[in-house]
Amino acid sequence: MSVQGYLGIPRIEVMIPSSVEEALNLLQTHPDAEILAAGTHIITQLTLGAKRTRKYIDINNLHHLRKISHHKGVATVGSLVTHQELASTLINHVPAFTTFLQKYSSPAVANRATVGGSIMLRSAGEDLIPILLTLDAELSFATPEGVKNVPLTAFLAGGFGGRGLLQTVSFKLNGSCFFDKLWMGVSRIPLISVAVSSEGDDGVRVAVSHKDGSTPGRVATVEKFLSTHVLSEEVVEKASRLMMDSINPESDVLASSWYRRRVAGVLLKRLLQNLRR
Repeated sequence: MSVQGYLGIPRIEVMIPSSVEEALNLLQTHPDAEILAAGTHIITQLTLGAKRTRKYIDINNLHHLRKISHHKGVATVGSLVTHQELASTLINHVPAFTTFLQKYSSPAVANRATVGGSIMLRSAGEDLIPILLTLDAELSFATPEGVKNVPLTAFLAGGFGGRGLLQTVSFKLNGSCFFDKLWMGVSRIPLISVAVSSEGDDGVRVAVSHKDGSTPGRVATVEKFLSTHVLSEEVVEKASRLMMDSINPESDVLASSWYRRRVAGVLLKRLLQNLRR
């Protein structure tokens, strides 16, 4: 197998569509191909020999996927928008994006990694996902059958299994949305992260990076409890303990499931105290 450059990346085939329609045609005619955006994850996996895919559809020429807009309290973000662009543009509308940037692993990655790439990974290591979960994010896919809108919660549960191109992510702009995480050392690899947002009379949304194993998700038991209680100190304590009992994070070389559960409870407590202020 031939390799490219000093990184030792295997030889790959890259196709570059100039329209969404062309990208969809390529997805249909090359079922073994994957979408390539920034490549921050794919290039690493290729270098490590952990990825076998050798065909990629580079969508970076689809410039309309780099737009951010908001109207009547709802933001619509193109899948090629970078993490830095997203957070810096909407930071005054969603306080969680302040912490998201402050605790980001690397400015270089923040300026490359895309919103769409993070979502498609469905990974606990993607800090953006818990925030978007609390904001009721909805994904818009272009497919050969037309546009399909899928709630982020359903997507993470495997609700979209077809071949399509993620075009936009829409979510509420909420000034009472907060985020925090615990990371490992100078690498800032996230061990676990939690996000909350207050919906007023509709209660509080709670999401965690490791809801089940390494899959992010909303924590319905905690949300249900908070929906019937005023945020007192006692309620915050009970919600923190309930969080620990309601998630089943994976154990790996970075942290045990036991440790992640307890840290999640502590992070939730801090965030709920922010909501009380």
